[in-house]
Amino acid sequence: MTSLNNFKDIVSYINSIESEEQIKEFVISRIEELEKNSEKITIDRSNNGRLIGTITEGYINSNSPIVTSYMVNPFYMNDITLYIEFIKYIKGKKLNNVLQFFHELQNFTIDTFGFKGSQNKRINVYLQKKNDGQISIADFYKNDSALCSERSAVVQNLAEFCGINSYLIFGKLNSEGIEEEHAYNIFKMKDGTLILFDSTNPVFLTSGYVPAYSIIGKKDINDIESVSFDFAKLREIYGKPFHPEEVLDRNYITCNYYLKEDSQKLK
Repeated sequence: MTSLNNFKDIVSYINSIESEEQIKEFVISRIEELEKNSEKITIDRSNNGRLIGTITEGYINSNSPIVTSYMVNPFYMNDITLYIEFIKYIKGKKLNNVLQFFHELQNFTIDTFGFKGSQNKRINVYLQKKNDGQISIADFYKNDSALCSERSAVVQNLAEFCGINSYLIFGKLNSEGIEEEHAYNIFKMKDGTLILFDSTNPVFLTSGYVPAYSIIGKKDINDIESVSFDFAKLREIYGKPFHPEEVLDRNYITCNYYLKEDSQKLK
């Protein structure tokens, strides 16, 4: 199969596949290509023990440990069935642009992991293999145990699989004055435009939920310190008012904010 890296070409090819065997062959071929062009690295959400977060660009190699806590084993993006099921999920759907892709990516994430997830169930998954055994992303399927770290890692690789450059952001989310650690993604379009995507917290309109994405603009990822979520733009796009219980205050913070703060203190 000819190497495919462009979003439109990949989606077009997916729609041309006729059998499950062809889906599997395509996934194996695409994964081999991505694995070959990615390095084994440790993705540590704490940034060397400091809770200021990290930014990881590109496809996450299946041998790269993703450290969510020093008290438990890391998890790995090492299950090929994730990509097979995603291809089956989007095949035949009219994904004419990336915004439609975001919808299906959000829906697939919820279908795979549940709507929100439970912290207690997540802890149980990690504790079951605390002393031995490698934790796979597959351990989080269909049991409401995946939270932002696991979901964002999946979004990262599915976006990269489909030719969209993605950054996995371990940072923080400030919502109505409450700040907490949070993982999300920032996509980089072909023209350089950055788009924030939070698969863990979809936005509620009166007609149901929609993906939480916000157009940042043409900026360097290293210059992004925080992103104020653009609810007004989302409302304009969908033409629907927000649900009365929607929290209309989100500010996504990256490690760049804290690194800049550190550098200023050293001056």
